[in-house]
Amino acid sequence: MTQRAALYRGELGRWVPWLGLATSLAAVFMQLLDATIVNVALPSIAVDLGASVSAQLLMVSVYTLSFACSLITAARLGDLLGRRRVFLTALAVFVVASLLCGLAQTPTALVVSRALQGLAAGSMSAQTFAIISGLFPKRAHPRVFGIYGATIGLATICGPLVGGLLIQWDLFGWGWRLIFFVNLPLGLAALVLGYFYLVDAKPDGVRQLDLGGVVLSAVGLFLLIFPLAEGRERGWPTSIVVMLLCSVPVLIAFVVYEWRLGRRGGDPVLRLELFTDRAFSLGAAIAFVFFGTLTSLIFTISLTLQFGFGFSPLRAGMMTLPWALGTGLAALASAAVYRRIGNLVLPSGMVLFAGSLVVLAAQLQHEGTDPRWSALAGPLFIGGAGLGLFVAPLQTAILATVRPENAGSVSGLLPTVQQVGSSIGLAVIGVVFFNLVATQSADAVQAERPALTAQLAEVGVPPGLIPRAEETFVRCASEQLGSTSPMKVPDECRSPVSGGAPLGAAQQQIADSAVVAARESTRSAAGEAFLQAERRILWIIAAVAAAIGLASLTLPRRNQLVDDRSVAAA
Repeated sequence: MTQRAALYRGELGRWVPWLGLATSLAAVFMQLLDATIVNVALPSIAVDLGASVSAQLLMVSVYTLSFACSLITAARLGDLLGRRRVFLTALAVFVVASLLCGLAQTPTALVVSRALQGLAAGSMSAQTFAIISGLFPKRAHPRVFGIYGATIGLATICGPLVGGLLIQWDLFGWGWRLIFFVNLPLGLAALVLGYFYLVDAKPDGVRQLDLGGVVLSAVGLFLLIFPLAEGRERGWPTSIVVMLLCSVPVLIAFVVYEWRLGRRGGDPVLRLELFTDRAFSLGAAIAFVFFGTLTSLIFTISLTLQFGFGFSPLRAGMMTLPWALGTGLAALASAAVYRRIGNLVLPSGMVLFAGSLVVLAAQLQHEGTDPRWSALAGPLFIGGAGLGLFVAPLQTAILATVRPENAGSVSGLLPTVQQVGSSIGLAVIGVVFFNLVATQSADAVQAERPALTAQLAEVGVPPGLIPRAEETFVRCASEQLGSTSPMKVPDECRSPVSGGAPLGAAQQQIADSAVVAARESTRSAAGEAFLQAERRILWIIAAVAAAIGLASLTLPRRNQLVDDRSVAAA
C-alpha cells in the first residue's frame, strides 16, 4: 500500500477527501477568476505596455481559446498518466505562467504568457470532475457539488470586484500586475496541499492517446471559438467568417472519427455512448444553454455599469456583490433543498432567476442611469440565489449515472460543453445587445440636444455656432453608439478643432468647455441607450431561463446513482 493510499486508513482518513477538494476548488477559483479579471485591467495594461486594441483583445481571447482547446486532450492525459500528476503539473505551470504575466514588459510577452496560463487552466479543469467524483461516494455528491457550485459562482461574478480592488490597492506600486501576482500564494498553497493530500487515480485498464481525436478536436474548437471571441471587435472580416464556417465540417469529422474508432474497439477521447444516457445528454444540453446565458448576462451587465453608467470597476463590482453572495449561499444550501424536493430544485432556481431579472429590469427603468446599490441589491441577491440552486444540482444530475471508468471523458467533455456554450451565447447575445444599443441611440442622442444647447450657451459659445456644434454632436454620438464597438470614439470625432487660425486664450477656453459639454451629453446618451438595451436583454434572458427551467423538468425527479466504486490509488 502506498503512503497516500494509507492516508485513508489513518487518522487523517476522513479529512483527506476534503483536503483534496480544497485543492481542486482553489484551482477552479483561480482559473475562472483569471477569465474575467483581466477585463478590468485592460486600460491600465494598454497605457503601461503600449498595447494596441488587437493585442488587448488577444490578452482576453487567447486565454479562453487555449483553455477550451486543451480540455479534451488533457482529460485523456489524466486517464493515461494519472489525474493527480497531470493536475499538479498543470497547477505548477499555471503559477509560473501567472508570474510571467505579471513580469511581462511587452504586449507580446503578456499574450504568450496568457496562452500558457490558459493551457494550464484547461488542463487543471479537465481533471476536476473526475478527481472530485473519485474522492467522494455518489451519495455525497449533492453536498460536495454544492460547495463546488458556490466556488464557481463566486469566482465567475467576483472577477470585476477583485480586479477593481487589487488595482485600486496598488500594492508596492505593482498596479495591474497584482491581478496576476495574487495567484502565486494561492497557487503555491494549493500545490503543497495537493502534493500531500490529493490521491492519485486513473481508470483500470490500458488507455491509449487518440491522436486523431486530439488533433481534430483542438483544430475544430480553435476554428469555432477564435472567430466567436474576435469576430465582433474585428468587424467580421472574411477570414474570420471562413474560419467559423470551416469549424462545422471539422467538428463533424471529429464526431464521425470518434464514432468509428469506438465501433472498431478503439479508445476515443470522446465517448459518444455517454449521450445514450438520457439524464446525461439532457443535462449537458441544459448546461450548454445555461452557461451561454450566464456568461452573456455578466458581459452585458458589466458593460452597462462601466461604460453606460460610467461606474469605476470597483463600484461596478460592488453593485454585483449581492449577486455573488446569493449564488454562494444558495449553492451551499442546494444539497438540503435537493433532499426535500429532488431535481425540482432546478426549475425552482430558474423561476427565482427569471423573476429576479424581470424585477431588475423594472428597477433599472425606475432608477435610471445612476441606480442606488440598495435598489438593485434585492433582485440581484434573489437572482444569485436562483443560480446557486441551479448550478450545483445540475452538475450532480449530469454526473449521477456516469460510471467511474468514464469519469475522465466527462471531466474533459463537460467543461468543453460549457466553454463552447459560453462562446456561442456571448457572440449571439453580444450581437443582439449592440444592435439594441444602436437602435436606442437615436432617441437617446436627440433627447440630449436641449441640454447640450443650454450648456453651450452657458459656456459662451456664440449663438451662430451652436447649431453646428449640435449637428457635430449628433453625428459623432450617433456614429459611436451605432457602431459594433460603442465604447470607442470615432477617429474623426477625437479632435474638436481642425484647421483655421489659432484660437486666443478666451476662445480656447470656450472651445474646451464646449468639448466637455459634448462629452457629457454623449455619456448621458450612452447611459440611456445602454440602460434600455440592458432592460431588453434582461427580458430575453428571463425568457431563456424560464425555458431552461421547463427543460429541467424532463430530468428524473431523483438522480439514479450508479454503483459507487472506489478509485484505486495509482
